[in-house]
Amino acid sequence: MKVILLQDVAKIGKRFSVVDVPDGYAANQLIPKKMAEPASPINLKKIERRQAGNDASNQANLAKFEQAKEAMMANVVKILVDANEKGHLFKAVHEADIVSAAKDAGVDINTAMLKINHPIKEIGAHVITLTQSGVVADITIEVVKK
Repeated sequence: MKVILLQDVAKIGKRFSVVDVPDGYAANQLIPKKMAEPASPINLKKIERRQAGNDASNQANLAKFEQAKEAMMANVVKILVDANEKGHLFKAVHEADIVSAAKDAGVDINTAMLKINHPIKEIGAHVITLTQSGVVADITIEVVKK
């Protein structure tokens, strides 16, 4: 039976893909658990429209990512933190702190784009990773004592 997967299913396929599975597996597992729906012409058209919308939003997100990447490479984002005399932070810098500092600098990013390679617990320059739709960029941020 051909079905459209509504979510990723291990060893079967990715979300929105059309796959051929045994009739019993589709009728007893996938469809009742809302993991798939039958691949009828109406459902196929619905999925095509949904994927077209997803493609458009992915393109918009990628454009937003490129703009944020260029802005962060041009101007180093500075994060003001409390630290002791040795330069150690009282609290580690998290993704939300970086997003807040970037917004203050006029860069529009979100926490889903950020990946901190190692815990940021000291003053100085640190490299973080921005990712969006498989595109990766290493960005330098600066942690400064208040």
